Amino acid sequence: MANQSMKKDFLLALALVVAGTILFSIMFGFPLQAPPQAGSGTRAQLKVGEIAPPIQAAGWVNGDPIQNQGLKGKVIVVDAWATWCWPCRQQAPHIVKTYQKFKDQNVAFIGLTSDGEDLLPEIRQWLKETDITWPNGYGAIDSLIAFKADTIPQVWVIGTDGRVVWNVDSESTESLEQGISRALGLAP
Repeated sequence: MANQSMKKDFLLALALVVAGTILFSIMFGFPLQAPPQAGSGTRAQLKVGEIAPPIQAAGWVNGDPIQNQGLKGKVIVVDAWATWCWPCRQQAPHIVKTYQKFKDQNVAFIGLTSDGEDLLPEIRQWLKETDITWPNGYGAIDSLIAFKADTIPQVWVIGTDGRVVWNVDSESTESLEQGISRALGLAP
């Protein structure tokens, strides 16, 4: 009888450790790929000044931004997210507020998720729940790899010259809104 009680206690403790690990991962973001080498000092993501790769996805929800060169000459805000990512859900209201501020200017917002077509109902539900109305590409793993997305959520601002002008490393010196304004030539 004592053996069964100890076994139950062990299984309960193990379950709590696993649940705690999952909760920690959710709270602090899930890596999309292996982290950078120890001692590298920087994240692997696409850096400010680098040329942004082409944006590609298996399919699109809320429109296809690539059609008719709709992105040419615009500042582009790329938001990497996933349906299972709690930090992405927490960040969504800020991205929506930023979109509302800049939607009538020369700025295009694009969401990218590695979630595939099999999760299309969940993707649509997630977009509806977060009030995200701009184009979002699913099955965009090739683009996310090209952007060197090491974790999500992650955001990049691409200037009209096709170069990254703001990323999460920029947050320590300026907000996303300031980065977009600078890309538009509105900031000093």
